[in-house]
Amino acid sequence: MVGAWRKVDLDGQAYLFQLDVSEDRVGYTCYLTDLVNIYKEKIDKDGFTDKFVEINSDLEDVDILEWFKEVNSIMNTDVEKKLKGEIVGDFFNLEIKWFSDEIPIRWIFKMTRGSPSDFHDQVTKSLLLSMSLLLGEREELVATIRSKDLEIEDYENSGARLTRKALKTTWFKPELAFNETKTVVIEDELAFLTSEQIQSIMNKTLAKNVDDEVDLKVKVNGSSSQASKNIIGEAKSLPPKLSNKRKVVKPDLAKIADSNKKKNKRSKLNSL
Repeated sequence: MVGAWRKVDLDGQAYLFQLDVSEDRVGYTCYLTDLVNIYKEKIDKDGFTDKFVEINSDLEDVDILEWFKEVNSIMNTDVEKKLKGEIVGDFFNLEIKWFSDEIPIRWIFKMTRGSPSDFHDQVTKSLLLSMSLLLGEREELVATIRSKDLEIEDYENSGARLTRKALKTTWFKPELAFNETKTVVIEDELAFLTSEQIQSIMNKTLAKNVDDEVDLKVKVNGSSSQASKNIIGEAKSLPPKLSNKRKVVKPDLAKIADSNKKKNKRSKLNSL
């Protein structure tokens, strides 16, 4: 499971931290970046077990799975904890301390400096996917507004009129719509990337990527067993297809026009 980027403050220096947890097993890959350099650590169950027992040697009857879940929870929530960072050459040690049922617990992420390719895959690519998502949403919004303009025009051509002139809008022109949009001044880049608005966009791209991977696996598994499914399918009758069409009730524009004409006649008679 890919975690969201979280801002961490270490001795007055801000960083972004991401924890990718393996599903249904103990293990993770974590990343730390200041948007210039990136550090990472990948660990499996054996590595986590050995390190946890070594760091917390006073604990007895260690349930590794439960402690792994707690480390994940501690880093992905705002519970009280102490963080300390230390750079030694190409290594970055991120130490966390917290209390679990009044028992002091420690964990250390021992990360090595990543390559430019790592920075691209985890930071640059994530930002590009977010921009792509925003462009797609913008195109969908413009298409929806254009459809609404056509719908309103059809009502007006059929005799419908607005009851309040203040509701009247001009024809939407996408080439002019965003020309006056002002650029937001970003004073703190890390705070901007970890803001709720930006994280909601980045998390959307992560969810879409996961769904795409699942769809790909389903297609691959489906094609491998297609022959056996065809044999079984021939012996069964296919259920009738259900129509996905639904009846759309449209307003009677002629009645609306007649109603408006009657109102105009009444107002004229009352004025006499």
